[in-house]
Amino acid sequence: MQCRGDSVVGRVGSSCTKSRMEMDCLVEYVPCEAREHSGLRQNGRFSRFLVRGMVSAIMCISVITSLAEPAMAANYAPEARTMGINYGRLADNIPSGAETVKLIKNLGMGRVRIFDFDGPTIKAFAGSGLELTIGMGNLDIAALGQDASTADQWIANNVVPYYPATNITCITVGNELFTYPEQAAIWPQLVPAIKNLHNSLQTRGLTRIKVSTAVEYSVLANSFPPSKGVFREELAVSVMKPLMEQLDATSSYLYLNVYPYFGYASNTVDIPLDYALFTRSSVFTVDGQYEYTNLLDAQLDAMAAAMEGVGYGDVRIVVSETGWPTLGDANTVGANISNAQTYNNNLVKWAISNPTKGTPRRPGIFVPTYIFAVYNEKDKPGPTTERNWGLLYPTGSPVYPLVLSSSGGGGGGGSSPGGGYDSQPKLCNGKPSVLSTSASFFGILFNLRI
Repeated sequence: MQCRGDSVVGRVGSSCTKSRMEMDCLVEYVPCEAREHSGLRQNGRFSRFLVRGMVSAIMCISVITSLAEPAMAANYAPEARTMGINYGRLADNIPSGAETVKLIKNLGMGRVRIFDFDGPTIKAFAGSGLELTIGMGNLDIAALGQDASTADQWIANNVVPYYPATNITCITVGNELFTYPEQAAIWPQLVPAIKNLHNSLQTRGLTRIKVSTAVEYSVLANSFPPSKGVFREELAVSVMKPLMEQLDATSSYLYLNVYPYFGYASNTVDIPLDYALFTRSSVFTVDGQYEYTNLLDAQLDAMAAAMEGVGYGDVRIVVSETGWPTLGDANTVGANISNAQTYNNNLVKWAISNPTKGTPRRPGIFVPTYIFAVYNEKDKPGPTTERNWGLLYPTGSPVYPLVLSSSGGGGGGGSSPGGGYDSQPKLCNGKPSVLSTSASFFGILFNLRI
């Protein structure tokens, strides 16, 4: 929230004082009353006094209200309280697109993310009612960033033929681009590509489709404590700040791939299993005014702090990938069906709790969340865990039961006893998830989230 006046901008609540514009507005009403007070007994002048006084008051309220509007441009529409899932297809033994759509709906999912723009796959979701995020490879980015007509042709080829029959809601430009130093030459083209695709959608009237990118958690140089989260030096100013500016201006989300499993597996000495699985009943991390009982909250708040650090703390986050592997190599820690069932069932309750819980740094803010993934994909390279994230076997049968309810059982023997998300989520002051700050005059004036 900012004060504006005489080209001076200050922060309300810190050292910001009323601008000259606001002070002029507040003072303006007094002379009106003073000038007319002597004629109160004359009906005509009294009527004019009332009208002018009311107009002045309304104008004052309007100016003060506009001064109290949030600084950020982002204005997020309400999201459906439903889970999402990633649909990878690196296997030749999985069901067809049409059959997969049925299986996804049977799982109770409302959102799906694919990593490419395969036409038959996109078409398979037509009429399904599922929200679909489509993507592209990192090597596709440069051409889209360098030439607006190429981006427009991409929209013409990969969105127009399928929308709105297929409910495409977002395009992710690349995936975990900053993981690959050899692709550093592409990094400067990311934001131009996002802008070109967005402009094409706007020109074509496809204004409900957002454009973003999916980033890896390692874009952070530091994530602990969460309040000290910062972007990597080579990314912060050159890429992440302009990316946040674009997402903020278009009310788009930052898509974030984040896995508490990897945090736990890489540091079992300092990170307890129950902290990673949402089953811890007591606070594990205290960071100033914020207390953390699960690792995902801490990870998301570290990202939020980094976003605040480049000036865009209002940009919201989508958890575009998260999950837990059900099988690993002989030396792999924690990868088993019990832990996966516990994590994903508790993840569901964390994500779609009603009222929305949010994170300690962003209470009451809904975080759209996508589980990784539909299937175990046998052709994925890498360690055994890479081929064992799925909720379903290639036959379509479940690897373990998943309860898509904010109050369902946590499941899985890997969960420690006690509270955490095995109990009903706490209310956010007993109020619904998030109301617009314009819900009331005082909400506007003080930027309260109620």
